[in-house]
Amino acid sequence: MATFLKKPLKLALVQLASGADKAVNLTHARSKVLEAAKAGAGLIVLPECFNSPYGTNFFPKYAETLLPSPPTAEQSPSFHALSAIAVEANAYLIGGSIPELEPSTKKYYNTSLVFSPTGALIGTHRKTHLFDIDIPGKIQFKESDVLSPGSQLTVIDLPEYGKMALAICYDIRFPEAAMIAARQGAFLLVYPGAFNTTTGPLHWSLLARARAVDNQSYVALCSPARDLDAAYHAYGHSLVADPSANILSEAEEKETIIYADLDNDSIANIRNGIPISTQRRFDLYPDVSAGQKSLLPEASISTPKISLAVTLPHSVQSDPAQASETTLNFTRKSTANSPSDNRSLPPTVDHPFKMSNVKTGNKRSAIADVVSREYTINLHKRCHGVSFKKRAPKAIKEIRAFAEQAMGTKDVRVDPQLNKKVWEAGIKGVPFRLRVRISRKRNDEENAKERLYSHVQAVNVKDPKGLHTTTVDDA
Repeated sequence: MATFLKKPLKLALVQLASGADKAVNLTHARSKVLEAAKAGAGLIVLPECFNSPYGTNFFPKYAETLLPSPPTAEQSPSFHALSAIAVEANAYLIGGSIPELEPSTKKYYNTSLVFSPTGALIGTHRKTHLFDIDIPGKIQFKESDVLSPGSQLTVIDLPEYGKMALAICYDIRFPEAAMIAARQGAFLLVYPGAFNTTTGPLHWSLLARARAVDNQSYVALCSPARDLDAAYHAYGHSLVADPSANILSEAEEKETIIYADLDNDSIANIRNGIPISTQRRFDLYPDVSAGQKSLLPEASISTPKISLAVTLPHSVQSDPAQASETTLNFTRKSTANSPSDNRSLPPTVDHPFKMSNVKTGNKRSAIADVVSREYTINLHKRCHGVSFKKRAPKAIKEIRAFAEQAMGTKDVRVDPQLNKKVWEAGIKGVPFRLRVRISRKRNDEENAKERLYSHVQAVNVKDPKGLHTTTVDDA
């Protein structure tokens, strides 16, 4: 029998009631997460925008800065609170989502953070599909007025259990990401979400069951509790569907915690009995997962052995700091199963995350140091309007800036052949798009100022247009 879930897992969804006070919301979230942990949950999920009210007018006010990572407690109290809570609960914790401000671009994102029982950040996901709808006479909402979409899919490895996929709310309406994750072995698809009282009755349960039956995986949807005094009325009804699309547990609209026991047999039995994974006709229609190097081999915002082909890096490692220094005074309490190595929070992240997946390893950081990825850079857009003589130098500068942002390294080295190629192209005009391979490597030079550096080289392809970011290898 194939193994997708290595051992049984008790899942908890916290249908949280949140208000306008962020500190109160974080404290309240802590109490509910600890309640779920006491009930035996190994994976605990909070809802979308759990630390703030939901609404475009609230996103800027409540947004926190997560980069460079780790942020300070002042930049992101939610990051530090979640990390400390995960340790105290001795459980994996999916922090629903929080509004994020990316300081270099001044863009806002709807971002989910995932922490391990040691408090290490092991995964992040920026909502990829923004909630822009207009149902006449019922509801109009446009997240894109304020938010920007994420650009990566997310699969995270929970070493003791297996792979899980993470997306947010409106993402569930787009089945391709779930298909990709399931075909790469994900046993669970998790969606923190805040459907409303119009779209919820229509499609909430239907979409959960559809993603479950399509992919023969567990599906979990975690909603905020409904607050009729708030501007936005969440539907509630957090639920867990099994791989056969049966509803295992479902809340009503009020604050509560629901639980579900997940096991490998439920996945293996349905996949063996109705083997759609081996019956697909890719000679008749495309495989949406084709070309996606495992959404798991990477090391970025996830943990021990996970790497996502469609994600950027995010290395995470515990780093001395005291949780009690946060304004909320989250304290770490040891339990019989909690780590006793006195590692303090919060974890440090050496690289920026853009859509994450992390590799988890024994005692390694969540994001591996050494990794190679391929990217397509639109140089025409970056060099538009630049004079003829300055075109090639500008292109090189943009390539360096791109590599620094993508890999989180200030030391960027351009391969001589790529340098030569760009300068030669500069004579006739820098190419519209350039396919490059960027390798993040350890800097073993004596007295090196930076621990890591990036090496950029050209990849020869006829037409880079439409090629996705891919993880080439991971050491």
